[in-house]
Amino acid sequence: MRVNDSLERLFKEQYVEILSLARARLARERAPISTLTLAHELYLDMSTRQGLSFASRQQFLAYSSRAMRSLLVDMARERIAQKRSAEVLPLTYGESVPDCTGTPEQLVALDEALSRLGATDERLMRVAEMRIIMGMEVADMAAALGVSEPTIKRDWQRAKGYIFEALGSGP
Repeated sequence: MRVNDSLERLFKEQYVEILSLARARLARERAPISTLTLAHELYLDMSTRQGLSFASRQQFLAYSSRAMRSLLVDMARERIAQKRSAEVLPLTYGESVPDCTGTPEQLVALDEALSRLGATDERLMRVAEMRIIMGMEVADMAAALGVSEPTIKRDWQRAKGYIFEALGSGP
């Protein structure tokens, strides 16, 4: 089976969940893109990559979270380039998952904070992006990363603290 056939089959199996996760993400984002478009852009992006293979549904969703983050950040950077004088709105945080609603500048700042976190601790960055970008649950993150749920909870607390500090926000 060709890689694209395997990816196509996996994407079809998880399509409803990908749409649901994209819809939840876009509900908090001011991206000028529809849920379907984001899901289809994700598929197109993934289909151009060589050697993708996923051992589980959770690993596929974890990779999808990273790819969606990249797509949304690229779109935000394009909007920044088009509109340099965007009004800055306060970046707010929900109780359990940071709410990334705001301007393209704020999304780029979040991306930079996640990248700096990844340079320090890759797993913390992956936990943060799975939680923030995709809204994944603790059990799914634990399965995707092959660690225990208590480890994910500790990692999330550390990652969240780092992001709050990096963005100059209080919890």
